[in-house]
Amino acid sequence: MVKISLDSNDMLFSLIRTSLNKDCTINDGVLKEVDWNEVINIASAHGISAIAFDGLEKAVKCNPEYKDKIPKPLLLQWCGQAVHQTSLFKKNLSAACSLALLLSEHSIEAVVLKGRSIANYYPIPEHRYSCDLDLYVAGVDWERACEILETKGIRLEREVYKEVEFIYDGLYVEMHRYITPVRGNKTLLRFERYLRSLLQDYPKTYFEGTSLLCPPLMFTVMLFIEHSLGDLLHGKLTLKHVVDWVVLRKDINRPEVESLCKKFGFDRFLMLIDALADVVEEKVDMESLAPSYREVMESFFDPPKVVKSKNSWFARRVSLFFDIIRNKRYYQLFGYCSMEKYLLSTVWAHFFDKKVRL
Repeated sequence: MVKISLDSNDMLFSLIRTSLNKDCTINDGVLKEVDWNEVINIASAHGISAIAFDGLEKAVKCNPEYKDKIPKPLLLQWCGQAVHQTSLFKKNLSAACSLALLLSEHSIEAVVLKGRSIANYYPIPEHRYSCDLDLYVAGVDWERACEILETKGIRLEREVYKEVEFIYDGLYVEMHRYITPVRGNKTLLRFERYLRSLLQDYPKTYFEGTSLLCPPLMFTVMLFIEHSLGDLLHGKLTLKHVVDWVVLRKDINRPEVESLCKKFGFDRFLMLIDALADVVEEKVDMESLAPSYREVMESFFDPPKVVKSKNSWFARRVSLFFDIIRNKRYYQLFGYCSMEKYLLSTVWAHFFDKKVRL
């Protein structure tokens, strides 16, 4: 059941479109009825408040009368969120630059993954919310990087086989030796090989003048699709994922992406995320979506769940297990395998198939 008014829903999508496109006109009819508290709250809950504020700022510059439609205290609150996001981005960038310098001093290359690589495709990258940094370090360099960090007194969390987690100058970092959770999963093992092939002999570009490598667009697009599908199946898909796809799909080779998604079993999820992006871009109405698609879109506007922090590995595994059970239907509708097969392969890998053979 949708908990947000249709007017607030339309306004948020209108602001997102304005932020990402050249058009700076928002729906005058919606302006008269919108609950701005709802708009700000839902944007904040999904990590897109700064992006929506960019849309509002652009619209106000073209149409100054829009400014009078929003209560001043709310406008100041919203502006403050955008300023904070910019400040957080700069702080995290400084830490990332320092980490990049440390690794480069030892001839170690690291590829930026996920959120930060996606942000490069936004009109204002610093307004794409991300609270951490994901890196991929290949082969023996991963162990070397771990040793270097430990000699600097940095505590590494090694609970997950595919990565280490640590705090570097206040920035939460996940440093991957495997890009995806490959263990016990034949589909993701093939996908991992494909992603690694994209990092071979491609024209290297570097992130924000550092020695951190930016991956090619196709790498970012395909990893986004796989990772977002995982987030859907674990109950973590948000509007930010949909906005990311609105941005990323503008420059993709559509036939190639569709072919690859079919090859790896992501094709049904691609159809879903495309449909949701079409709603945001006002290409279709939400009411015209297939029932399963509309169910996903409407879930974005349910009251946010209060999630207690789970510090232990066991507690997080138990929580993940119940998230998977709750989303069994999504495995059937959008996944590349059934929920039962996924759980069985995960348990098998944990106890019996610990060695990854790439």
